[in-house]
Amino acid sequence: MKKIPLVFLAGLLLLITACGGTAPSNPDTANIETVVAITLQAYTQSAPAATAAPSGLSITVDTLSITIPDGLANGMTVVNEPIAPPADDMPWWGIYPEHKKFPLQGYLLTGTFHEAEFFIYPANEYAAMNESVAAKIESLKSILANPSQPLPERLPFLPTWNAGETFHSNLEVVTFQNGSGIRYLTQYGQAPAPINNHEIFYTFQGLTSDGTYYIAAVLPISVPFLTDRGNPESLVPPDGIPFDWDNFMNNDAHINAITEKLNAADPAVFNPTLPVLDALIQSVQVK
Repeated sequence: MKKIPLVFLAGLLLLITACGGTAPSNPDTANIETVVAITLQAYTQSAPAATAAPSGLSITVDTLSITIPDGLANGMTVVNEPIAPPADDMPWWGIYPEHKKFPLQGYLLTGTFHEAEFFIYPANEYAAMNESVAAKIESLKSILANPSQPLPERLPFLPTWNAGETFHSNLEVVTFQNGSGIRYLTQYGQAPAPINNHEIFYTFQGLTSDGTYYIAAVLPISVPFLTDRGNPESLVPPDGIPFDWDNFMNNDAHINAITEKLNAADPAVFNPTLPVLDALIQSVQVK
């Protein structure tokens, strides 16, 4: 497995709002390709190259080539998303350049809140038109340049949503065929809620080695000790962590305990397993 584990804080923040966080007022985006190339060169000098493609379905759709491990999904399509330019009444999360979305067909988990899909964005163009996204790209480059540094409270994440990160766990650096990035588990929402199998997902956030493209993946995942849904009617498994619905705004204890349990869990207990999802990411090539 071509990845480097990271050490990070188990205690995490309360649920943030979609507008949380402040981007630099004048992000420097002119030299993104040069900076990312240096960053990834420094990382790859100490990290092994990505593994050969795993056993499964090798497929190329438009600019994305992947090998889907056996049993994970049975195909992939592409959707061309048009530009959403800045406007006076447009929130930051609604501003993005023309980009491509790649939904996976026949994904192992069904009925989840999120669909399984990849996204490919032009990094320079996105950073130039959206200061908040420029900050996310800079954050990702910083993590890749020095994985052992203290991590930001909110990890870099695309696509942009009108929701906030509830938690993150199981963070590792993973290389793919022509780039590198981070993978972790997370859940997004607009109100405090328990970590649950309907909403939790595995994500990858990376850059091609030349800094030209930002690639993201959202892949639903489930864990035996989580509730099925984020509501009071969902039963807590015997080894699960209860959520205090009578004091739901103070959910630090639940978030911290779940984060610690997820970080300590055997990678094989997840569905799909973490090695299978990592293998999918390692097979990626952006053309």
